[in-house]
Amino acid sequence: MGDNAETAVLAGGCNWIMQHLLRHPEGVISTRNGFMGGENDNPTEEDNVGHAEVVEVIFDPARLSYRGLLEVFFQVHRADLDEGIVGSQYRSEIFYTSPEQRRVAEEMIRDVDASGHWPGKTVTRLSAASMFWEMGPEDQDYLLRFPRGCKPPFPRQDDRSENRRAFA
Repeated sequence: MGDNAETAVLAGGCNWIMQHLLRHPEGVISTRNGFMGGENDNPTEEDNVGHAEVVEVIFDPARLSYRGLLEVFFQVHRADLDEGIVGSQYRSEIFYTSPEQRRVAEEMIRDVDASGHWPGKTVTRLSAASMFWEMGPEDQDYLLRFPRGCKPPFPRQDDRSENRRAFA
């Protein structure tokens, strides 16, 4: 990993799927699954009070901007995830690691809302990154090891002309 690498922490539903989709953009150096944002130490699948399943993404900002990574993030998950539907561990949340990441994420959320891509406002939360609790090896690279372990979604394709542009 180079000196200029940056860390992003993103929650967007099942982290097996999110890790699989977020590892592919050029400029991503590594990914790992874990928990963040909850109340207890050493969370597990069964005991993760308030934590979200997250993917930590290490990326090279010279090859992939944070905004570019967030564009991928918003294409590969439902920005209208409601914890009441699927559980709070599967919520949509961006954990920023710097004031600049917060600014870019706030701008991105405004652009996603303005795009009309979803029926209402995004419910994606924005929070300061806290302790990252890495999941065990059985939860890392799951879909690489078990390609049919679950059906990953494909990035959104929207034929409506007003939504075909990127969120730039």
